[in-house]
Amino acid sequence: MAARMARVRRILDQEFQKVSIIVAAAARVPAGAAPKEIAMTTLVRLALFGVLASPGASAAEKPKYPDVPMTRPEQMLAEHKTTFFHSSTFVELHGGRILHAANTSFTTSDDGGLTWSQPAKRVDTQGNPVGGGNTSLVKLSGKGVGLAAGKRTTAPGSDDPYHMVFWRSEDGGQTWQPPVGITPPGLPGVSYQDVLLRTSSGRILLPVYTCHITQPRGPNNERPPFHGKLVNNQWVSTSAHFSDPAFCTVYVAYSDDDGRTWKKNRDGYLYILHDWSTGFDRVDEPSVAEVAPGRLLMVMRASLGRLYQSWSDDNGETWTRPQPTSLAATETPAQIRRLPTGHLLIVWNQESEEEVQRGYNRTRISSAISRNGGSVWEFFQNGARVEPGPIRPVRPEQYYFSPGKPAPDWDGKHLGDSADHGRWSYPSVFVMKDRVLVAYTYSVYEQDPVKAQLVLSSGKPGGFNQKLKVLPLKWFYGGKEPGPNPFLKEAYEPAKP
Repeated sequence: MAARMARVRRILDQEFQKVSIIVAAAARVPAGAAPKEIAMTTLVRLALFGVLASPGASAAEKPKYPDVPMTRPEQMLAEHKTTFFHSSTFVELHGGRILHAANTSFTTSDDGGLTWSQPAKRVDTQGNPVGGGNTSLVKLSGKGVGLAAGKRTTAPGSDDPYHMVFWRSEDGGQTWQPPVGITPPGLPGVSYQDVLLRTSSGRILLPVYTCHITQPRGPNNERPPFHGKLVNNQWVSTSAHFSDPAFCTVYVAYSDDDGRTWKKNRDGYLYILHDWSTGFDRVDEPSVAEVAPGRLLMVMRASLGRLYQSWSDDNGETWTRPQPTSLAATETPAQIRRLPTGHLLIVWNQESEEEVQRGYNRTRISSAISRNGGSVWEFFQNGARVEPGPIRPVRPEQYYFSPGKPAPDWDGKHLGDSADHGRWSYPSVFVMKDRVLVAYTYSVYEQDPVKAQLVLSSGKPGGFNQKLKVLPLKWFYGGKEPGPNPFLKEAYEPAKP
């Protein structure tokens, strides 16, 4: 053992000498020069990032969820802990005030999100509550504000009476008109929160998803499997609709008259088509950004280990088939926005295939920037880019079936008791001139002080289930002014033999 450790030390010394030379050379690169790609051996990567186990490490230690601390927290302008969960949406009113809605609660901020008013309710002119699930705000012409949210109906013969409606306010959210329908009652239509988009032409778009085929119970009353894991030897859900027997597709509703009437995109529903008539997969919870006048980019949640995307070149009337992005993701939604710089910002759950298989399917919220309209992503924050795996269904490996079903065969490397577990996901993103507001769900399981059970932190007195962070725009570029990237030009050049 001593000889082996001595050999490892010699190798490490040699490799660190190489790294020292490389670092010294890199320090002499003139400002603005193209950075040279530096290749490190696996051994050096492990040593630098503390992955090599120390001789005294205990194999019996319980694994913890991937600890990816916030990038440069000292640059954060403010942080708020709330109980709004994943229903927040924002709009800037005439005069600079921010209006925030979450379900049926409204708050305002007059200092760019640093402080907020107490929550209040709103009713329309008929006395009915304004808002609901999946809320989205949008600025209308003049001082107008629009709000989309889910509403239930009692339409005859409807299996899913949930549909989207739209309220209008002409005075910055003080008074509201009764809602009009966006999606027809009786036709299931749901949106992700905070996704209304007003394009440069004035058109308002709401990306929507619907599930055409559902089967809550299978033959012989069989239930779908339930995903979870052991945390302190107690079962905790890691479910994210991984095994729902449903086929969901996406479409876009749009309005050219400030939300008074709505139409549907002309080319039908969007879904993943692997090969003509032989392979399909679902998409849902879309978000849309305007890349250039008339050109839109939509990102969608999928179950294949990465986000999917679709493009429109006619302001949302028709769309391309959904295609995979280069962004690794678990089965959760993303938000995409256009920044004042003209670049695109995306915020999403970036998880590797192995992390999802281990049950850590909502434990990292990342952001990235595209400076060329969504083709190349860079400036990854809260962790470097995660390499996506093959395009295939990715689910937690631990799950159980209904009583009476045979126990599944599990890969032993994904089993075991964890020390803790948390879930943060469903971001809402609001872009201002010099800052960005990001709100996301925050759920941490804690040991009950008296009973042998785990409880969510939000269920405790004074608990919360959402964090709202106010970040300077520069934070998303790594805290610096973005320098040139020579690859962006080369990415569009013809391939050379």
